[in-house]
This record gives sequence, structure tokens and C-alpha cells, in this order.
Amino acid sequence: MTSDVSRSLLRGRNLLIALALIALFAAFGVRIWRFAMASGVPSLLEDLPQSKTEADQQLFQARLAKRFHVGTTEVDDLIDELRDDGFTIDADNDIATYERGAGISDKCRRSANIRWSRGEGDELATITGGYSLHCPEH
Repeated sequence: MTSDVSRSLLRGRNLLIALALIALFAAFGVRIWRFAMASGVPSLLEDLPQSKTEADQQLFQARLAKRFHVGTTEVDDLIDELRDDGFTIDADNDIATYERGAGISDKCRRSANIRWSRGEGDELATITGGYSLHCPEH
């Protein structure tokens, strides 16, 4: 009878070990999957050069001005568009930020911030921003 109890305890212990290993591999697999499947880059940051010069920042400023027209773009539309593009919005402080570290498919670190102000109505009065793009040298 003691051998049946011993075998039962051993089976229970093996089952717990197997479940723990499955949970560990599942958690690790989800983490790797999330790392590998990093979301795309916001369209405002696509194909920008590394942020080494003032001219690079001016290129980003020109993109902002072309996409969001001062005086005619409504701030709520700006917020919706930036949120849909992957930015985190702080509407109370009129700022949008984006931050992404390097990933498996893209070795570059990217970040950006955009600030705006409202006119007398809900129209965009000013917009400015900057970005950082750093890719490791091969």
C-alpha cells in the first residue's frame, strides 16, 4: 500500500513540475513573440534619417506642418490621428510622445514628442516637436 501512495505522490509531483515548465515556456514564448512583433513605426517617423543635425529636426518639423495645418486642423482630430498612429497622448498638457526601443526586426531606438496649443476655438494654433532616432553602427 505504501508503494501505491509513493507512486501517487510521485505522479502528483511530476505533474506539478510539468505544469510549471509549461507555464514557464508559455510566459517566455509570449514575451519573445511580443518582442518580435513590435508595432510599426508611426508614419511621421518613417524613413527619417538618424537625428544628428538640426536639419534632421527641421525635416520632422516640416512633416508636422504638412500633416497638421495651423488654423484649420481641429485639435481633437490631431489627437485622434496621433493616437491612431501610435503616440501616447497627454491632452491635459497638449503633448504626444512615442518611445520604442530596438527590436529583433528593427535595431533602431526611436522616440518623438509633439506639442501643440489651441486657438480661441478648437483649431490648432501652434505645433512643434522633435524626434530621436539612433541605430547602432554595424
